[in-house]
Amino acid sequence: MVKKYSKGARAERELCKKLDELGFAVIRAAGSGGSISTPDIVGIKKGRVLAFECKAWKTTPRLGKKEYENFKEWCDMSGAMGFLAWRNRGWKFLGVEDIPKTSIKKDGFNFKDLMFIINI
Repeated sequence: MVKKYSKGARAERELCKKLDELGFAVIRAAGSGGSISTPDIVGIKKGRVLAFECKAWKTTPRLGKKEYENFKEWCDMSGAMGFLAWRNRGWKFLGVEDIPKTSIKKDGFNFKDLMFIINI
């Protein structure tokens, strides 16, 4: 059985690699989820800043209320476009504003659509 941390870290590294291949400057935050609230991944390209909270769960991921509030606040302070990223048989994404009211399993979009949405 794969430990949760290693499975999640592997998914984060995979997303970092995909963003890097598309020309993003990418940072994976060490110790995300710790006492200082930071997103798991930040990608920057041509002035566009993307922030990702990554999940690699079998079941549909949810952010807890406090985790969501911290993530949204970080995105607002930094000017980043925030996304919940879920790796389960490919990637699905959900914008930060839609996280509390929408299911990523039902309404999430794929990586190609993400690139279209952010216009890169």
